[in-house]
Amino acid sequence: MTENEALLLATRLYVRMRANGGRVIDAVWMTQNVEYAREVLRLAYAHADGEVQRLAARFEELVFGAAAPRAAAPAAPRPAAAPGLAVPNKYVGVLR
Repeated sequence: MTENEALLLATRLYVRMRANGGRVIDAVWMTQNVEYAREVLRLAYAHADGEVQRLAARFEELVFGAAAPRAAAPAAPRPAAAPGLAVPNKYVGVLR
């Protein structure tokens, strides 16, 4: 493992978790502190986004060795819209 590869994966994990849940992590500290890294991985595996879980598994494999296979968390069900009603777009009227 190179430090650059671990930092790259931690940064990608940071970006994905921030964009898809508002969770902010410290990517540099994740590469330097084992306890912090394990806690972030625990949060990432509980995340609904499959890409976050995939990145967490790659980081765990790179830093800690072979990752144990984990069952993917079930995706949260989307509320069904009543017939004739449009589902609101969360980006309308909001600046990002």
